[in-house]
Amino acid sequence: MHEMTTTPSKFADIQARRSATDASHAKSNREALLEHARMGRPVCFGDGKGGVRWVEPVEVFAMYGLDEFGREKPSE
Repeated sequence: MHEMTTTPSKFADIQARRSATDASHAKSNREALLEHARMGRPVCFGDGKGGVRWVEPVEVFAMYGLDEFGREKPSE
């Protein structure tokens, strides 16, 4: 059986790209959630207890500091 090994230099390369990967993942999630919310669709989130919770579009917008229509809030 073939064992997969990761050399220290490959591991260091992966670790070096981690923050960029995490940022890209967060951006993609944000875009997908906002797209669903703008179409009026609720989205499903894990509740941390093995269950799920449906989140309405207005709550998704609030998560990202947007108004109830998904627009940037005016400066006060």
